[in-house]
Amino acid sequence: MRLLAGTTFLTFVLIGTAAHSAPAATKTAAKPPTAKKAAPTTKKAPTPPPPEASPAPSAAAPASGGASENLGSYEVTGQAKDKVLIEKSSPEIKLDVKDIVDSVTDKTEQLLERPRTIPDKEDFDHFDQLISNQTVRPWLPDLAEPPLISFQPAPPKTTVTGWRLEVTNDQGEVIKIISGKGNPVKEIVWDGIDAKGQMIRVAAAYSFRFITIDEFQNTHTTLGKAFTLRHLKYQDKRNVIVEISSKYLFKDEKVSIDAMPVLERTLDVLREYSTYPFALEFQTEAPQGDQIKERQRRLTDKITKDLQLPPDSVKYTYSPLKDRGEVTRFVIRLR
Repeated sequence: MRLLAGTTFLTFVLIGTAAHSAPAATKTAAKPPTAKKAAPTTKKAPTPPPPEASPAPSAAAPASGGASENLGSYEVTGQAKDKVLIEKSSPEIKLDVKDIVDSVTDKTEQLLERPRTIPDKEDFDHFDQLISNQTVRPWLPDLAEPPLISFQPAPPKTTVTGWRLEVTNDQGEVIKIISGKGNPVKEIVWDGIDAKGQMIRVAAAYSFRFITIDEFQNTHTTLGKAFTLRHLKYQDKRNVIVEISSKYLFKDEKVSIDAMPVLERTLDVLREYSTYPFALEFQTEAPQGDQIKERQRRLTDKITKDLQLPPDSVKYTYSPLKDRGEVTRFVIRLR
């Protein structure tokens, strides 16, 4: 709403005449009547001084029937301040929040109630063929990687003064001990590094046992399940390494059908580190034999075809059996 103020100037002029009877001609001229002042709308204007009186008419003026006398004119000037009210009408907006909320809620409920299909291997193969061979495939089995043991001991029934977790190899030798005092922790994990700082080997059997000592120095032993790793992914200071047991990976010179999903998962790891160079290492009993060379050729053809690499881009080495056993190693060099 806005108010506008204005000023109006008013001017009034009064003109009139007065009638006299004949006998009054000999009298002194009558005083002219006082003019009526116009009242301004909001404030009175100052009254101007009256004009000088007109001279009295002569006594010799004719007296027949009466004579007229000019009263003169008066001008009144003043100011009137007016205020004008201006209002701007606002359009009415009708908004129902309930309609908006209900609309979103209905769509959400329909989406949640709609059954969702679980994709299977055929679905991923379909998209893989349509898009690229570089697609990572989540249906493939995961490679074993640290932590390799995760043990949750049961709450002790007696007072425990100490505990330890012992890991043994296929010879029964203790290769790692994790221990503590008092009640054991809720979960004990082992990353696969033995007491010498080496990662355990694939295709070798391992087991563990959990031992607690009570307040009377009696020991209570819980045996864990033995396990053998067919494949293993781990990282050292300079490399990311994937090891696969050669006896599991190959059947004679060809890649085993059972091991093909593991090999495919290994190729996904190579895709993940595609900006780093990698090499193949074959540790075998006969590094110069024809069988190992044929394995290397078939494996190189598989890698170069799936990863779209030049045939001579895959570096490989042969070496006799070492502490890692008979294994095929994919070494990704980070440094």
